[in-house]
Parts: sequence; C-alpha cells; structure tokens
Amino acid sequence: MKLWQKETNLNAAVEQFTVGKDKLFDIQLAPFDVLGSMAHVRMLSEVGLLEQQESVILFDALKKIYHEACSGSLTMEDGVEDIHSQVELMLTRDLGEVGKKIHSGRSRNDQVLVDLKLFFRHEIALIVREVK
Repeated sequence: MKLWQKETNLNAAVEQFTVGKDKLFDIQLAPFDVLGSMAHVRMLSEVGLLEQQESVILFDALKKIYHEACSGSLTMEDGVEDIHSQVELMLTRDLGEVGKKIHSGRSRNDQVLVDLKLFFRHEIALIVREVK
C-alpha cells in the first residue's frame, strides 16, 4: 500500500498512466531533495526539535546520500514510492529512530516544491552560463 493510498484499491491502468517515468525524474531530483533535507535538519536543530548530536548525525548521513546522488550511484529500491521515501528509508535503515525524525514538521507537498524550486534554479543557472 502506498503512503498516500486510502482503503480502496487503485486501478492499475490509472496508476500506470500517472506514474510513468516517475522514478527517473525522482533520481534526477535526488540531489535537490537531499539539499532540502539538509536545510530542514538545520531548521529542526535550531528550533530544538533535534538535539545537536542528532543533527550532526543526520547531516553527515545526508552528505553521503548527496554524493551518491551526484555521482549517479543512488538508486530507488523496488517498492519505494518516491525519492523522499527512499532518502527516509536509507536514513532510518542506517540511523534507526534518528533517521525517522527527518520527516518532522514536513509535508510531501513541501518536499516536492522545495525539490522543484532548487532544480529549476540550478537549470536556469546553467542556461544563464551558456548565454554569457
């Protein structure tokens, strides 16, 4: 069952149509998702929702994931819905309960918007460099 799915079954044809190449796009957004998560960890620490040591542990783990994403070695595991879930899964697997805290005070919509904003900023900067 998907994270967002309710008690009803999803029509397979509808899911196939709406999902398409999502995993490819998610991998493309991965570095930006991780950068957004790094900023989120800093915020959680500053407002006292993470202890200093927890934020250091999370930040270091996210740096490792960021480098995997940038190098192209990060993959999405079968059954994982999106890049946000993949990152949270990796953190939870490696760090236990501390890894789960990455989602505190954050919505899926929030994550998507941050990822897209950072991605578009990056792409626009590339275009500007080409124009100059």
